[in-house]
Amino acid sequence: MLADDAIARLPDLCAEFAAGRRVAVLMDVRTRVVAGAAVAASLAGAGGPVAPWSVQEVIVPDGADQASPVCDVATHRVLDRQVGGVDLVVPVGSGVVCDLGKWLAFDRCVPFVPFATALSMNGYTSANVAPTIDGVKTLLRAAAPQAVVASPKVLAAAPYEMTASGLGDVLAKSVSSADWYLNHALFGDYYCQAAVDLIARIEPLYTDRPGDLLWRRGEAMEALFHALLLTGVAMTMAGSSAPASGGEHMISHSLDMLAGVDGRGHDLHGRQVGVGTVLCAELYRRVLEIESPDCLPPREAVDEGFWGPLAPAVARQYADKVPRLRQVGQQLRTGSTWDDLRRTLAAMLRSPQTVASCLTTAGAAVKAADIGCDRNRLLSVFLHAHEIRSRVTILDLAGLLGLMPASAAEIVDSWA
Repeated sequence: MLADDAIARLPDLCAEFAAGRRVAVLMDVRTRVVAGAAVAASLAGAGGPVAPWSVQEVIVPDGADQASPVCDVATHRVLDRQVGGVDLVVPVGSGVVCDLGKWLAFDRCVPFVPFATALSMNGYTSANVAPTIDGVKTLLRAAAPQAVVASPKVLAAAPYEMTASGLGDVLAKSVSSADWYLNHALFGDYYCQAAVDLIARIEPLYTDRPGDLLWRRGEAMEALFHALLLTGVAMTMAGSSAPASGGEHMISHSLDMLAGVDGRGHDLHGRQVGVGTVLCAELYRRVLEIESPDCLPPREAVDEGFWGPLAPAVARQYADKVPRLRQVGQQLRTGSTWDDLRRTLAAMLRSPQTVASCLTTAGAAVKAADIGCDRNRLLSVFLHAHEIRSRVTILDLAGLLGLMPASAAEIVDSWA
């Protein structure tokens, strides 16, 4: 529900899904000011034929940097102790707050209805939670929301960096969908074209006029909101994050993970994803120029020196991928597999120029400096991000075909 009177209508909407009238409203100190206090007051002041709502306000604590909350096991435990028996969870916020609310609701087998405060990410409607566990960005299955509620005024008032982050998240879809299809073509993994096509009709409303987002024009903002919701739905349909998360997301996750190790800050997830999407689009462009692929043997282990204390957890993920990487060369040489794959992927992908131009016009992040990252750090992540997930992506394929690490520095210097 996207409406100017969304907060006033929220109690009646929630009553459709909750078996009782006990609700936990999650928020951080910032989203409480933006909408959290108003949401809690609206629910507390709403009676009904059964009983008034019993509202528990729960403040999500900030992380160690005191800049924002984090979705990790420690925060989940703190909140789990605070939230008792409830019939409904209403997270008021965006990525981290929404994920924590989703996680808590799933633990309790109760529904959740997020109130979105920013167009910053596509996780509102997904059944996934993306916590940090043992220092590694991980994916947990939970449940999708019963509804998502938002006010256009609240979304438009959010810091613009958050809207730019949402644009970066949805622009990743051409690369992530290509990565998804790559796994389908090579290994027979499940793939759903309907999930890929969900946002095709509304994408032009922001990709063709990205400057409209910068000016917060209603049609573009609404289109981005629905695109974020639908890409989350695509992940729920697929039962995984594959439709909306590929190599570009691994780059962002790796930046987050390293920041957690060395105490340095990192930018918003979607802004980092936008930079990663440009890099991965260029990798795809170069890979698809190869007419006769000749794969190198895969690396059998992760770079422990690079990952430091995260190496054991990363190694467990990468070990699950190595058997697949050994199959790639043979699969690409089978019949017309490579020619068919090149033709299909080329039709799915946006050029790096197109992605970079859209992000630039919208005032979003494109370069390493835009996300507060120095060139060498981004280059290192570009070379190692493929190690954090068991899913094969363009980062792996480029390595097997010899484009990585050979071209990595040139690509980073040219595009980021």
